[in-house]
Amino acid sequence: MRIIHDLDEMMETARGWLSRGTVGFVPTMGHLHAGHLSLIQAARRECEISVVGIFVSPSRFKPGKGRARFPRDLARDLFLLDSAGVDVVFIPRSHDLYPANLSTYVTPTGPLAERLEGTLNPGYFRRMATTVTRLFQVVRPDIAYFSQKDAQTVAVLRKMVRDLNIDITLGILPTVREQDGLAISTRNASLSRPERQAATVLYRALLAGKALIQGGELRPPVIEKAMGDMVLAEPGVGLNYAAVCDPETFQELTVITSRTLLIVSATIGSIRLTDNILWLGDGTWLI
Repeated sequence: MRIIHDLDEMMETARGWLSRGTVGFVPTMGHLHAGHLSLIQAARRECEISVVGIFVSPSRFKPGKGRARFPRDLARDLFLLDSAGVDVVFIPRSHDLYPANLSTYVTPTGPLAERLEGTLNPGYFRRMATTVTRLFQVVRPDIAYFSQKDAQTVAVLRKMVRDLNIDITLGILPTVREQDGLAISTRNASLSRPERQAATVLYRALLAGKALIQGGELRPPVIEKAMGDMVLAEPGVGLNYAAVCDPETFQELTVITSRTLLIVSATIGSIRLTDNILWLGDGTWLI
């Protein structure tokens, strides 16, 4: 397993891949868990070369908040990646991806980037899209793997790839969950035991919304209220939003007729969690 920190070295390595087969890329922020490993396994299975990125991106945090507290265990991550058979680990330095004189950014606009997560964390999608675009340019993957858990990020990236004619396929894998349904996330490790138990309300709220749709309820406001009320009823949990929307545009829906995303976000203690499930309109759910 090769470990690369330098941007020029990574770009030179990527140029040498052009005739060696497909390259699968899994961008992460480190502190790897089962969700990351499922993406890595897909990259290993579907591509000749697997690359994992580890970069604690400022895109995940409001400026000056949270990034320094993000859990890190690089030695553990490298052990897991080596055991998984990853070919290259790219760990860029922050000042290389975000030099002091950087003046060009990718700025998604419209409801897709301005609702829900875009409202809670203004500028998030600008920072995320810029980071991912720079990583794509350096690594040059054929397929980049992401989780359905980050549904709005996935939708923004899909639109960005189309709009900018970026020659990359996005591989989107199902959310990986704990046995009690909680979506696996690095943030779960920061929850106390009572908070961890309370966090399952997100998944339960989504299942309540699913049950309403299966029972014939097609009015989004009714479903949103039911999901939100369930979250609010859980002691110690604050509701950020409960929404029913188009999974591609994140536009609000007036009635459910086809593919529909159910998404909830809540704050438990100081930790904000988000989860979603997707109805495909044919009776099939991605949970």
